[in-house]
Amino acid sequence: MCIRDSDTSATNNTVAVRDSSGNLAANVFNGISTQARYADLAEIYRTDEIHPVGTAIAVGGEAEVRAATIGDICIGVISDNPAYLMNSEAEGQAVGLKGRIPVRVNGPVSKGQAVYAWKNGVCSTITTNALVGVALETSTEEGEKLVECVLKV
Repeated sequence: MCIRDSDTSATNNTVAVRDSSGNLAANVFNGISTQARYADLAEIYRTDEIHPVGTAIAVGGEAEVRAATIGDICIGVISDNPAYLMNSEAEGQAVGLKGRIPVRVNGPVSKGQAVYAWKNGVCSTITTNALVGVALETSTEEGEKLVECVLKV
């Protein structure tokens, strides 16, 4: 019979136990997840500058990606808390590729309305070739705000 010590940190050859906050620490978990706290699938890309959450992103610029504008092919949106993050060890920003995510939108938008890359990574409901997603909520605000969208990139 093998007896092991327990530890709240990710220590080799110990049994993982929750810390005082209820968190469990481990270096790698091999298993099957049945649910996630957040909603988008993201991947790290090198950005030409640090972009705010919700910025529509296209390939190009000094790095791998930059803020999208009219006429670009949008590949995703800067994510804050992806449910699944690919290339997590890479340098750059998390770009949401699929799922629901807050998107920077300028002007009023209605639930179910398409949003398109417009200017400097901010989206609009003005139809262009750069479809980003579909709004999941309505906002009558004229200025820029974050709008929850399902990505269609």
